[in-house]
Amino acid sequence: MSNLSDFPTNPDVVIVGAGAAGLGAARKLVKSGRSVLVVEADRRVGGRAWTQTDSFGSPVDMGCSWLSGSNRNKLAKVARRHEFTLVDHTDVPTALFVDGRRATHEELTAYDTTGAMIEKAMNRAGKRGLDVSCEDVIPKGLRFAGAVKAWMGPMDYGVDFKDVSALDDYLSADDQPSCIVAEGLGNVVAMLAIGVPIALGTKVRTIDWSGKGVQIETSAGTIRAKICIVTVSTGVLASDAIRFVPELPVAKQEAIHDLPMGLLVKVPLLFDGARLGLKDNEWMSYDIPETSPTRACFFITWPFGYDYVFGNIGGEFGWELSRAGPEATVDFALQEMVKQIGSDVRKHFVKGLATEWATNPLTLGAYAALRPGCHGARKILQAPLGDRVFFAGEAMGGRRCALVNGAYESGRRAAKELCKLT
Repeated sequence: MSNLSDFPTNPDVVIVGAGAAGLGAARKLVKSGRSVLVVEADRRVGGRAWTQTDSFGSPVDMGCSWLSGSNRNKLAKVARRHEFTLVDHTDVPTALFVDGRRATHEELTAYDTTGAMIEKAMNRAGKRGLDVSCEDVIPKGLRFAGAVKAWMGPMDYGVDFKDVSALDDYLSADDQPSCIVAEGLGNVVAMLAIGVPIALGTKVRTIDWSGKGVQIETSAGTIRAKICIVTVSTGVLASDAIRFVPELPVAKQEAIHDLPMGLLVKVPLLFDGARLGLKDNEWMSYDIPETSPTRACFFITWPFGYDYVFGNIGGEFGWELSRAGPEATVDFALQEMVKQIGSDVRKHFVKGLATEWATNPLTLGAYAALRPGCHGARKILQAPLGDRVFFAGEAMGGRRCALVNGAYESGRRAAKELCKLT
């Protein structure tokens, strides 16, 4: 990994972005014997897979955190090969709070029943091919529906429940079992960069695909290649930060519009070692009203036995807090813990962080969420331009869209398609 000046600027394939999709594509192409150059605007690899290690003295995944479907997840194989520590996180219990107290057995049963009923209704609608809002197909008046919809909307998709497509949800894979990584999933993804030529700190400004090949104008100079694979987020594509010449076809532009970025703000809170009655590696949630935007922060408690809990705030409220800034976001998350557990939370609190994917110009969100009624946008976005420009990323992750392994697989798929042409 180095600067653009350290590499030949006429490779067979130039890949825009060194996240999971870009690295997956690069490794596949290098193995096939193609010359490859990955250009990355950031000064690090991994994209939205990023493990932060400086603030808490423990690894903290600021981006993607789960190896979903870990029994068949190719990234899980990478993690095991490099001796990362995987912890099963499939059927962990939930610490559910109601009005500042632990839920009763009857309340926990009602919570589970509501979750099952909502999921069943969503699956029934998806099986019928209904590309409509999940809000329109579920039973009304269910106890704990607010909390369940918070998990299924803002926490899963980064958008409020009303903005989740029942068909898109149905077509997504059942991603169990799942694991979390003690050393950080971001560090697993970074291992994919080994042996891959990557020019860091190189921002792409223009992709010219008007000729026989492609010409890429970057902040560090011009690259000419036969083919380009673009792996940036739909947020970046929608922002026009990268100019295409000729401009993208109308259908491609509409697909980008139909796949706006959702947002999941992660809020790790460090404590002094006190456990506050919470167990390691569990979920913590609480009863909330059925309102939209969803005002809630649900947690993972003491992952791997580290001294922090991991808050999650999603959907429109996540965007709102991001506009207010990290301090306001941390304050909200901490106050939600105080409401459930009591004032001891503040006594033992050390400091907190909040992710800033909403304002990061290289992401402009967490991951793409298909608008209800826009089925087909993912395939349109994935389609190549003139056999010269290919697209990959979590938005095109097939049945594993919005997941890091979906991004990785989409990059490999683009590489395979490319190899058939050259």
